[in-house]
Amino acid sequence: MIKQYISRQETLASCPPIQFWPTAEVDLIPKDQREIFNSRCEAVKKYLDGDSISDIETTTGISKKSIPGLVKKCLTLSFDGMIFGFRALIPFFTLKEYERKAEVNQKYPEAQGGLSGVFCMTLKKYPNIEEKLIQYIKKKNSPQLNVHEKRIRAKDLHRLFLKLLKASGVKETEWPFNTKHLGFKTIQNYLDEILDQSFGHTVNTREESVASAHLAVGTGHQRFLNFEEPYDVVQLDAYSINAFFTSEFATPEGTTVDIQLERIWHIAMIEPVSGAILAYKTVYRSEVSADDVMDVLRSAVNPPTKIELTIPGLRYPENGGLPSEIFPQCQGAVWGAIMLDGALAHLSNAVHERARKRLGFVINWGQVAHFERRPDIERYFANLSKDIFMRLPSTTGSNPHNGRAKKAEEKAVMYQIRADEAEQLIAVVTAQHNATPSQGTSFNSPIEVLKHYIEKSADHFILRKVPVKTGSASILIPFVRACTIRGGRKSGIRPYIQFLGARYSNPVLATTSGLIGKVLTVEIDDNDATYCKAYLSDGGELGDTEGFRQLGAY
Repeated sequence: MIKQYISRQETLASCPPIQFWPTAEVDLIPKDQREIFNSRCEAVKKYLDGDSISDIETTTGISKKSIPGLVKKCLTLSFDGMIFGFRALIPFFTLKEYERKAEVNQKYPEAQGGLSGVFCMTLKKYPNIEEKLIQYIKKKNSPQLNVHEKRIRAKDLHRLFLKLLKASGVKETEWPFNTKHLGFKTIQNYLDEILDQSFGHTVNTREESVASAHLAVGTGHQRFLNFEEPYDVVQLDAYSINAFFTSEFATPEGTTVDIQLERIWHIAMIEPVSGAILAYKTVYRSEVSADDVMDVLRSAVNPPTKIELTIPGLRYPENGGLPSEIFPQCQGAVWGAIMLDGALAHLSNAVHERARKRLGFVINWGQVAHFERRPDIERYFANLSKDIFMRLPSTTGSNPHNGRAKKAEEKAVMYQIRADEAEQLIAVVTAQHNATPSQGTSFNSPIEVLKHYIEKSADHFILRKVPVKTGSASILIPFVRACTIRGGRKSGIRPYIQFLGARYSNPVLATTSGLIGKVLTVEIDDNDATYCKAYLSDGGELGDTEGFRQLGAY
C-alpha cells in the first residue's frame, strides 16, 4: 500500500494538468469500443483525483491492476512532442512497434507469409548495416563516402543492402536471399520511412530549388512579419516576359524596319492586404536597372498616367484601374515596408539612398530564388503569363521544354507582335486584376477592399503621405468536415489540409510527412475561420492546444 501511494504521488508530481492533455473525438471511435474508452478515461481521472483503486474498479469496471499502466501509457511522449494523453486510451492503441522474436524458418522463394518483423530483426542483429544505410540515404559524409548521388533510388539502396549483408556473413539460405525479390519492397518502404523522418533535410538534399523554396512556408508557426492594413507593406519584383516581340523603328532614309527585341521585363508593385497593383513598368532591355525600380516607386506616389489604347476593341474596365487613379487619397500615399527580391540586391544602394531616405520606408531584402516570400506579386506574374504571354504564337513557354511555340522568333516578326501593344494588354489586364473579386479577400476586389478602409474605416485607418519636404494590415459549435492531408517531398510543400478554399496546418503536421494522404476530421468555428482543430481517423487529436491555423506567406 505504501509503494502504491508513493507511485501515485510521483505520478501526480510529474503529470501535466489533465485539462491540457490531448483529447480524442469519441464519435470517431467505433461504437463497440466507445464504452471501454469512456470507462478508461473515467478510471484515469479518478486515479489522478486520488480515489482508491478498489473504488475505481467498482465504479468503472476497469481492472485495478491495469489502471496504473493506463496512466503510464497516457503520460508517454508522442511523436508530436506532447504526451499521448487520452489518445492512449483508445482501444487497440499501441505504443510499441511489433518486434519479432522467432527465428525465420526455412522457406522456398515462392512461399508467402511468415516474414513479419524479419527486416527489423536483421537490422537489430547487424546494427552497422542500418547505420550505413541511413548514412547513404541522408547523404552523411564518411571516410568511405564523401560524394553522394543527387537522389538515391530504391534499387541502388537495395543493392547496397545486399552487399552489406553478404559482407556481414548472411548466408544464401537466409532472408532476404531465400525470397523471390530479395526484400526489394521492404527496402523501398524503408527508404520512404527514413526520408519521412526529416522532411526539410530530405527536400533540401533531394529535390529541386522550387521544392526547397516551399519549405519556408506552411510550417504552421505564426509568421514573423505581420501586416494588417493596406500600405503596411508592398512587394516589388521583376518578371522576364516569356515571349518574343518586335518593335518598329524609323530609319534615316525615312523607311521603317522591324527589330526583334532580345528581352522584355515587367516590374510591378503590389499591396498584399488588398491585392491591388499600385504601379508597374515595362522595360525594353535585357536587364533591369536601378532607374527602372525608381520609376516604379515614383509612379506609386505620383499622380498616374494612363497608357493610351490603340488596339481596336481593347478598353479599360469600368471599375478597374490603379488605386491612385480611383482614390485621390492614394495619391502620394507611402508604404511602411517594401519586400524586394534578393536578385535585385545589386540595386540596393540606389533604392536605399534615393528612395528609402526620401519616402521613409523599411527595406526587406529576400533571398535569391525564394519566391515564397513575395507570393502575391508572384501570383500576379503567373496570371499575367497565363492570360497573355503563354497564349501568343511567339511564346517561349515556362521553360525550354514546356509551352514554347515552334519558330517563336520567326512568328514574332511574321505576325508583327509589337512590344507597345503588349504594354497595352498589360495595362488592361492589370486594371482588370484590381477590379476582380478574390477568394482571399472574401470575394471583394482589391479596389473594394481599399474603398472599405478609406471610406468606412477612416476613423482609425490613415494613409501616410509623402513627407512635405520631398514634395511628393475551445470551439463551441464547430463545423465538421473530413479533409485529406496534402503536400509531398517531391514538391517540397509541407503537409497541410484544405478547408473551404483555405489551407490549414500546425507545427506538428507541417513536419509529419508520413501522414500525407491520410484523412483528418476537422472542426472549425463559423465565427473564426482562421482556426480549427483536427483529429486522426482513430479519434485522437493531432497537434497541440493551439490547433490548426490558416497558412499565409512567410
